[in-house]
This record gives sequence, C-alpha cells and structure tokens, in this order.
Amino acid sequence: MTARSLGLLLLLGSVWGASFLFIKVVVEETSPLALVQGRITFGALAVVAIMAFDRRRSARTSPRLWAKVAGLAVLTPLVPFLLISWGEIHIESGTASVLNSTMPLFTALFASLILVDERMTWLRLSGLLLGFLGVGVLTGGDIMDVTDSSVLGQMAVVAAAACYGAGAVYARTLLHSEDPLNLTRLQLVVGSLMLAPVLFAVDGVPNYNLSLEAWLSLITLGLLSTGLAYVAFFWLLGTVGSVRTSLVTYIIPITGLILGWAVLDESVGINSIGGCGLIILGITTIMRRHAADGPPQAPPASAATLPGKARPPAPAPPSPPA
Repeated sequence: MTARSLGLLLLLGSVWGASFLFIKVVVEETSPLALVQGRITFGALAVVAIMAFDRRRSARTSPRLWAKVAGLAVLTPLVPFLLISWGEIHIESGTASVLNSTMPLFTALFASLILVDERMTWLRLSGLLLGFLGVGVLTGGDIMDVTDSSVLGQMAVVAAAACYGAGAVYARTLLHSEDPLNLTRLQLVVGSLMLAPVLFAVDGVPNYNLSLEAWLSLITLGLLSTGLAYVAFFWLLGTVGSVRTSLVTYIIPITGLILGWAVLDESVGINSIGGCGLIILGITTIMRRHAADGPPQAPPASAATLPGKARPPAPAPPSPPA
C-alpha cells in the first residue's frame, strides 16, 4: 500500500468516525428525519457533481434499475441513517460508532445464509460470536431491557448495522454489474425523493433553524461523510482491493470514541474499550478467512475511480458504513 493510499484510508476512517459526532450535534437541534433528508441531499449533490465532471463514468438508468435501487436505498442509506440518528438521541456518539462497526459481522452472517459461495465456517462462526459478545460487553448486559431508552438507542444502531449488512448482500446479488459510483448516485437521489414526503407528513415544515455549529455539521455530513467519502472508498477499492480497504472498519470506532471523549466530554469506560476490542477481534477473525481465500479481483490501479479515470463496472462492494 502506497503512502497516498494509506493516508486516504486513515482519512476516510477518521471522516466516517467523525460522522457520529456530527450527527450528535445536529440531532440535538432538529429531528432525525430532517437530519437525514439534509444529509442525503447534500451527499447526492456532491456525487452528482463529481459524475458530471467525469463524463466517462457510466450514468445509465432504466426502469428496472430504478426499482432495484429503490429497495437498496431503503436498506442503505435511509433506514440506517434514520436509526443511527434516532439512536444518538439516547446514547453517546462514541457508543454509536462502536456498535455501528458490527456491520461486517452482519454482512458475513447474511452472506452465509443467502450466498452459495459464502458458507459458514468455524472460523467465521467464532468471529461472529466474538463480535456479538463485544456488543454484550459494550451494553453492559442490559440489551434486553427494552424499557430503557438508552438500550433502545443501542438496539437502533445495531439494527442499522444489520441493514448495512443486508444492503451489502443485496447489492452483491442483484446489482453486481452496476458501476458503484453511479449506484451511489442513484441511491442518494432516490433516497432523497422517497424521504421528502415522509418528512413533511411526520414533521410538517422541517426545522432547519439551526445554529452555525449544527449547520456546519450537517453540511459536512452530507458533502464529506456521505458524498466525497464514498468516492474515496471506491477509489481505494479499485486501487488496493477490498481486503485492505476493509481496514477502514477498524479506524471508525476508535475515531468515534476519541472524538466523543475529546469534543463532547463523553465517558470512555471499561465496557466501551472491552466491547470495542472484542468487536474488532471478531471482525479480524472474519477478515482472516477472506484473506486466506484470497481477495476478490479488483481493477488495476490505473483504472481506479478518480475523476478523469474511467474503469469498467466492478462487482458491487460492501456498503460503506456510517
């Protein structure tokens, strides 16, 4: 991995880890629906602008593709974004970042149940058990106390991770031939259009009377964490492959915990550290299995997805977290 790729990987993990901090800031001043509507709208604008600049990328659409994308947009990003935003009303941003990092565990679980070439192995099973044990440690064993609002918030973020995992498997099975950046553009555009009537039906006139701090957080969430970060994610996939790109999963919860502690004065206790460690260990165990099998074939670096450099469509990668 070159210094450029490593630097971008660290930056990407930090950006996605910081997204939980930004969500916490915004959701204190407006509803989760208004937050997500603003986030995906700004994100869609960023990706559309990038694809307009790079005219050689595939931007094809069809009625059949729109129907498939509508289902994918519900699984990711709409439902996960809403669940995480609602969850952060009740839990700390650092806790949310760690719980959201269970996404690869759910991806492995759903892939084992649905995809014929992703069988369950003892190594994968042990990774899943370690990861979900980490969730139990992080929540202090109170995950079944559904009368506690903080527990409901934790469950919402775990459910969001499950949606990301299901979305990754769905994309692989039904949308594997699509250009990933075009797919992201369609997901965000369709998601924005689908959420708008729900927002007005539930919230009425949405509250965007935000402080400067909240506006900057919302714009950063959309343009950087949802738009430009996805472009960087796909560039890394094309440059260093899916296995090395998956290392971003380890950076996100660490960044989220540190920023929550440093900026929002959130507590970082033994449960947080122990749970985070077990989840990362579980993910590492699952990734060892993929490394042993060999990474999926990726496009060469010369065909990576930076603006101005076209490449043929690749199999749909796992959905980016956060």
